[in-house]
Amino acid sequence: MPRKGLTREEIVGAAAALAEQKGAENLTLRELADALGVKTASLYNHLQGLPELNARLAELALDRMMQTLEEAMAGKAGTAALRALAAAYRDFAREQPALYRAMVSLPRFTDPELIARKHAFMQLFSNVLTPYGFADAERVHLSRTIRSALHGYCALTAAGFFQLPLAASGESFDRMVDWLCEIVEKEAARHG
Repeated sequence: MPRKGLTREEIVGAAAALAEQKGAENLTLRELADALGVKTASLYNHLQGLPELNARLAELALDRMMQTLEEAMAGKAGTAALRALAAAYRDFAREQPALYRAMVSLPRFTDPELIARKHAFMQLFSNVLTPYGFADAERVHLSRTIRSALHGYCALTAAGFFQLPLAASGESFDRMVDWLCEIVEKEAARHG
């Protein structure tokens, strides 16, 4: 029987905190159980093992990222919304690197709930382009370009690249976002 009061949400929250301390790839169920003050076997009353824990971490990461992006874009449209989305995306990846890495692993999961959340996440990038009136196919290509640029910058930064003073000041990121906005505006004029 599960420990009274222990929930899957509590387990996943504790796992997220441990993952941020030591990396999700280094997280063990034994260590998680110790942090929660339970026996490892007790975790199996809530999860089917480490693969499910990893899926739930990806789910938590995606939920937090979506909330962060939605809050940043609230009340904004056009390039203001795109700039807010980009800054919030970078900040999330920088402030919660283990959860960001867990979120990036989403494509390998087949859980229907995760797939639905992944589509809702991708829709945020499409929605930021809606005011421009792009056809669906063009919106898909542009949203993929935006996600790829943001992820590439965040992944390279996390890997230790961009150590020069300009990058430390964020100038390279700001220029990338400027160029993304210019591309969107240019494509809107071309297709409009």
